[in-house]
Amino acid sequence: MKELESFTIDSKCLFCDATLIGDTTKKYSSGDLIKCMNCGENNDYDSLIDIASTEGLEVVSKQVNEHFEKLVKDMFKD
Repeated sequence: MKELESFTIDSKCLFCDATLIGDTTKKYSSGDLIKCMNCGENNDYDSLIDIASTEGLEVVSKQVNEHFEKLVKDMFKD
């Protein structure tokens, strides 16, 4: 079986959709607020993780579906 492609998901500000760049020396956890350098709004860590998880599942699901469609198509080739 072919390996799935790797991918990254950027955390985006919930208010202005800019890519969030947090303090790289700090470890964020549940309940933390991450300030957007673009608009200044505070983003809830848990909400950002939920959105990134959903996006990741969508990407993986799409890759798996494409893989199985190709597999089935190849099985029934003449």
